[in-house]
Amino acid sequence: MSSHYITSQNFSHAHYKNKDGMFNIDRELKMGELRLRYVQLMRDAQMSLGDQDANILIKESEAIWYKLRNSKSVEN
Repeated sequence: MSSHYITSQNFSHAHYKNKDGMFNIDRELKMGELRLRYVQLMRDAQMSLGDQDANILIKESEAIWYKLRNSKSVEN
């Protein structure tokens, strides 16, 4: 049984051989780090500026980010 089992196995789906899978894992880790940093920055802004000013800053930063994202998609 073991010789038939070994010769008939297909290892093409092994995650360690999939470069795209490793790229996706690296990307997700980086995105998690960026999310954590964003939350830390927003918390610091709120503590430093107060609720109202922090909300204005957050809305302005979202608007800037939106413009940057859309300008990149237009260029490509």
